[in-house]
Amino acid sequence: MNRRHFPLPGAAAAPAGREPPRAGGGFTLIELLVVIAVIVVLVGLLLPALTTAKESGRTARCLGNLKQLGLGLGMYVDDFKAYPIYTFDQDGFLIPISFWPDELRPYTQHDWTNALYRCPSYRGLTLPRTDLGDPLGSYGYNANGTRFAFSPLGLGGYLTEPDNWDSVEPIREARVVQPADMLALGDANLMWLIPPVLKAYYGIDGPTTYTGFSRLDINSWLRTTAPGFGGREGVLRATEQRHRGRFEVVFCDGHAEGIPYTRLFEKSDAALRRWNNDHEPHADQLVK
Repeated sequence: MNRRHFPLPGAAAAPAGREPPRAGGGFTLIELLVVIAVIVVLVGLLLPALTTAKESGRTARCLGNLKQLGLGLGMYVDDFKAYPIYTFDQDGFLIPISFWPDELRPYTQHDWTNALYRCPSYRGLTLPRTDLGDPLGSYGYNANGTRFAFSPLGLGGYLTEPDNWDSVEPIREARVVQPADMLALGDANLMWLIPPVLKAYYGIDGPTTYTGFSRLDINSWLRTTAPGFGGREGVLRATEQRHRGRFEVVFCDGHAEGIPYTRLFEKSDAALRRWNNDHEPHADQLVK
């Protein structure tokens, strides 16, 4: 026997051709997919902003480190009226036993492997010097200017007699013609280091890495990023990842800047002048 269904008192009948509303207020599959798609889009928009914010924080900490190092460098120069020699042999042997961070230690109260010398965006190794190798780490010193070797153009001193380490002379403060436009310290150049080199020079077993070597040096950059050079792509990639391709640097007058590597290492006269204490470009001294 057929039963008729009557609406409850006060309930309106569903219009013809329409289904009555669902009980429980649930979502259809289509509605869930739309919500998920919206969430995915929002996450895609927020993640780059979050990454940028994190890198900005790391950059700020790096600049803080470099400003402290620049302050220590300034106090050293005030005391000695000269800039620290990049590396020299205090006892007259061929093995260098002192590097520029060692000279700054009385002013910074930090060693090379302490946090002050570690950029938060740096992903390479931090190692003290050995008898064969320079310190490896975040920051570098403009030791040579636009010349590849020890020279009177940068800040790291020079030999008055070729190959005679007893003849090393520091760069006097008065030689720096434009302190506000001469590079002093900053993010170090990165180089490609492979396990056999780490073992031979530093006595450690380590992975292939892109690591700074305590110098800020235009000639080293030109060599390691030249087409066909081993590790070139990795050096460029690691440089792009650190501060989004910028080098954080401190000038001789103590002010700090972030400079894109494309501008820092360009060969224009204006860019080259800031490497040399006489404020001349000396393009002829660059590696060919």
